[in-house]
Amino acid sequence: TVDRGSSPFLTNVVVCCNGKFVTMAQGDGLIIATPTGSTAYSLAAGGSMVHPDVPGILLTPICTQSLSFRPIIFPDSVTLRLEIPVEFPNTASVSFDGKDPLTLKKGWSVTVSNSKWPIPILSRAGDDHDWFHGVMECLHW
Repeated sequence: TVDRGSSPFLTNVVVCCNGKFVTMAQGDGLIIATPTGSTAYSLAAGGSMVHPDVPGILLTPICTQSLSFRPIIFPDSVTLRLEIPVEFPNTASVSFDGKDPLTLKKGWSVTVSNSKWPIPILSRAGDDHDWFHGVMECLHW
């Protein structure tokens, strides 16, 4: 997550995908997630539910000041860069799984990309567990 940290002011984050400008988000921050990581936080902020078999990177705004900036699902082959612009007065904070936040100063950036060496994930439910059934149970559908 890149967010405003302990500051009471909004933060500005420039989002680039593969070196191309996508948007500048002004608000409380951005959640970066995968279909199997940080999904509850992203969903709570209005992000999409994404099946774990869909390879992607989720970018979900947290209380942005723009009605036109909505959650985006990028292919997992892209490289995202989230930069704190030098022309705005506020810094930001970055944390990974909500732990040990670090201050991002003006001009600093965070790069997000898919690892060349994915981590295998084990499931207690086994191969017969249906993702849709799990969603139905959690959301009481």
